[in-house]
Amino acid sequence: MIGAGIAGLRAAKDLAVRGFEVVLIERSPFLGGRTALLDRVAPTGEKASDLVSALAEEALRDPAIHIHTCARVVGFDGYVGNFNLVVRTEPPDSEEDQEKLKRVSESGKSTDEFIPFVGVFPGGIPEKVEEFTVETGVVVLATGFKPYTPRKGEYGYGEFEQVITLPEFIKKVSETRGKGKVLEIEGRSIRSIAMIHCVGSRQIPGIHEAGESGELNEYCSRTCCTATLNAANQIREAYPGTRVYEFYRDIRTYGRGQEELYNDASKNGVVFLRFEPEEPPVVTPNDRPEEYPLKVTVKDTLTFGEEFDVPVDLVVLAVGMEPNAIPDLVEMMKLPVGADLFLLEVHPKLRPVEISVSGILLAGTCQAPMDIGEACSAAGAAAVKASGILGRGYVELDPFVAEVDLEKCKGTGACVEACLSEGALKMVEMEIGGEKVMRAEVFPALCLGCGACVAVCPENAINIKGWTLKQYEDMVDMIVADTVGQ
Repeated sequence: MIGAGIAGLRAAKDLAVRGFEVVLIERSPFLGGRTALLDRVAPTGEKASDLVSALAEEALRDPAIHIHTCARVVGFDGYVGNFNLVVRTEPPDSEEDQEKLKRVSESGKSTDEFIPFVGVFPGGIPEKVEEFTVETGVVVLATGFKPYTPRKGEYGYGEFEQVITLPEFIKKVSETRGKGKVLEIEGRSIRSIAMIHCVGSRQIPGIHEAGESGELNEYCSRTCCTATLNAANQIREAYPGTRVYEFYRDIRTYGRGQEELYNDASKNGVVFLRFEPEEPPVVTPNDRPEEYPLKVTVKDTLTFGEEFDVPVDLVVLAVGMEPNAIPDLVEMMKLPVGADLFLLEVHPKLRPVEISVSGILLAGTCQAPMDIGEACSAAGAAAVKASGILGRGYVELDPFVAEVDLEKCKGTGACVEACLSEGALKMVEMEIGGEKVMRAEVFPALCLGCGACVAVCPENAINIKGWTLKQYEDMVDMIVADTVGQ
């Protein structure tokens, strides 16, 4: 199991319940992933800390789950039923992890307790680099997502200190916990907030500029509308003196109970202004900075294109989801990546958690934007699929794989060069007729049965079982004979 966010923890526990040993590998020192960086979950209002704590506690107490934090996979080989992963543990060096470790020391909480906006810290920070090997039959990827980082100048981000992202806003509000008519953040009264939707999602070529990844995120991130409306409702209900303006292209609250958040926002007095993607809101300094530092200018399609200048104390950008960057795993495991840069399943309906590499499964937001419920459902599906593979005790291979005729093979190696599946064909030393020679050998578990090797062998020494060249020739001969006979 690679990744110990909400999906990784759920899949690990589901597999352990079914009687399988699980090795859980997490790159950071903490358990909980992005869910641990939330306050309350929409639309239920549950505390994210409760969800993470419950799963992490179960995983930490289960003797069948072996957790390794500050760890990453640096080596990989094998095939379904017989994978080998080289795992390296090393002291954390990222600024984010260092800041979180500082919060752990300041929290005064013991190991295995939830620290707000950090996660669960199981302890055991490695002091030096070490490596070990994990032998496993199935690999589940739960590598998660990261929030989109707006480019400098996008809606004033990086130019005005009053422009922040929704995750940053959620953290600041949760740490305030003040009482009063108006929200206060870091000693400033926030009388008016602008929330801008679809930042880093549904980007259109020719209109939007690419972010840090260099790619346009043309997909909908699915959870942003709900999260933004939930935050707006919390502000309006707790601080009625703070006005909230929602600037949006379309509202997409698609899940059960989430449409009610939109209705509640209307009842709570949230003001909605709709814009076209070709004319997005513009954030500039206010003409009267002594009153409000910024203003947001927009042509509102709800009022037939009337232009509004909205003075605000704070601009909150509802940023979308991007997959966590895992180029090392993609290269090592030959993982398929979609046009949206998320990992690509075989079929969204028929094989939703499987990829083209047999024995490697997907769980959660590594394959698409999901809310917590969907991520846990995907994790459960991956656990069921994994237990189905492991529970049989053997693997049924595709019968249509390559086979080598050693009497014809001369060891040219042309088949190995043409092979599309790394490791499916190798040149190995054999003893034939008292001599040591190099001959091609097929590893059926890795063979795709594509026939690329058959096409290049100069000796016709390799064929696909059940689809040999001789069989094709016989079929052609029969077709010709029937045609002549008519």
